[in-house]
Amino acid sequence: MCGSSSAKWRSFDVRILRVPTDFRVVEQFDESMLTRSGEYLVYSVSTKGMTTGEAADRLAQAAGVDPEAVASAAQKPKEGVAGQVFSILGGEPLSLRGGEFVARRLGVSDRAVEPGDITGNAYEIVVRDLRGDDMRRLRHNLAQVKQAGLPNYFDDQRFGCLRHGQGYILRDVLRGRYEQALKSALAAPSPYGAEPVERYKAQIREQWGDWATLVGVSNGRRGKSAFEYLREHEGDFEGALRFGLSSRERTMHLFAYQSHLFNRALAAKVRAVAEGENLGWLPCDEGSLPVWRELPASESMRWAESELILPGPGMEENEEAMRLYGPVFEAEGVSMEAFCALDLPGFRPISETRPLLMQPEYLRAAPAQDDEHYPRSKKMRVRFTLPRGQYATLALKRLLMPTELGAKRLCMWVSRHPLVWPTDDGTPQYFERRPREERSRSGGERGPGGGRPREYQGGGREGGSRGGGGRRPWGRERRDDRKPPRDRRPQGKPRSPWEGRD
Repeated sequence: MCGSSSAKWRSFDVRILRVPTDFRVVEQFDESMLTRSGEYLVYSVSTKGMTTGEAADRLAQAAGVDPEAVASAAQKPKEGVAGQVFSILGGEPLSLRGGEFVARRLGVSDRAVEPGDITGNAYEIVVRDLRGDDMRRLRHNLAQVKQAGLPNYFDDQRFGCLRHGQGYILRDVLRGRYEQALKSALAAPSPYGAEPVERYKAQIREQWGDWATLVGVSNGRRGKSAFEYLREHEGDFEGALRFGLSSRERTMHLFAYQSHLFNRALAAKVRAVAEGENLGWLPCDEGSLPVWRELPASESMRWAESELILPGPGMEENEEAMRLYGPVFEAEGVSMEAFCALDLPGFRPISETRPLLMQPEYLRAAPAQDDEHYPRSKKMRVRFTLPRGQYATLALKRLLMPTELGAKRLCMWVSRHPLVWPTDDGTPQYFERRPREERSRSGGERGPGGGRPREYQGGGREGGSRGGGGRRPWGRERRDDRKPPRDRRPQGKPRSPWEGRD
């Protein structure tokens, strides 16, 4: 079951990313970067179950160029179906068609594609394992989000270091704990790691300090350069971080910690306008995220016009940033001045501004359908568009949030990762995973009963009813599965990328 510091409760499950086609994202491309002539070929590429890096490698191989010649505007996760834009410097013209990889030429340009060439992303997400109250809750929250939006936090994708057990490497660096930072980066156990990788990391932990042995163990594997450096420079873990982690990996850890600081500052600002029954909470690996349920129109407009700078050089000139970040850095036990003064490759923060309000456009939910993967449950397709840099999973969490205080807890499965809703006071809740060897013997994390986790059986919705007594699973709740009101979009407003596909 799920761990809790409060009274016992039962959890209701909903799921996204059950299969790759449950999550579709298409980049909205600004074609003004295309030119009549140029040495860069620009492609629209559709992939399924493939990272952006893997797609770039496949394009490079097909075009006969080095991987460095392929550029993309943004990174997309491996899970799901993605439509992205790539540019290739030189090489053979391509037209690739396959079951999971399609590349179509858009034109040419005199430069590589950049993040600014993408104005946003259009999403189509299937939410599964829904019952009557889940659909009522989703439609209720959808109306609130249309009216008031939600705080523009960074979401779980930004915090892979937490999901994989590493923690905030940069926080250890700022506290002078260089050895701990290196060990966590190279050897922290992950519940999601492949078994060969986890065995290798266990070897590193067992042999830690015996650098000569680790050089041999790590031959051709991640960490060898760090162990070679420590063999020659005993105790210089700060130097080992420079040589043992790539600049790209250090940058990912910088972004994670910088995003954590931003989220905590934004959370404090949200708590100032939302309290009591108007205050809700969203789950996140980084910590519980407070949100409002409703906002007056004037307050919503003020939030729509507001931005907050990410912590970094120059933030001392921003009065609101200093007021919001001061308590955050104090709670973290690190110096704001030391963070802003970081000057290591990959560890150089940049003070960009970020809007404080997320306002999904073209937001709608299609009528529910029978869920082929979970008997006696329903599925719904949710569609919306977001500006670049905002998180669709955050919008999904807000749409599924409990609508009243004291509600039974909800667990949202994102692929195989469970996220449990916080308590009414924001206390984080966690799913208690069984040991790897126990899961292997019993066939994995999920047990019988419509694919629900074994830990949840016997409580909540198991058996196809909510209260026992032989009640039919679809009685009066079916009223919540009504077709949404027709779109009353003002005449002349641009059409959604998903228009007409219900």
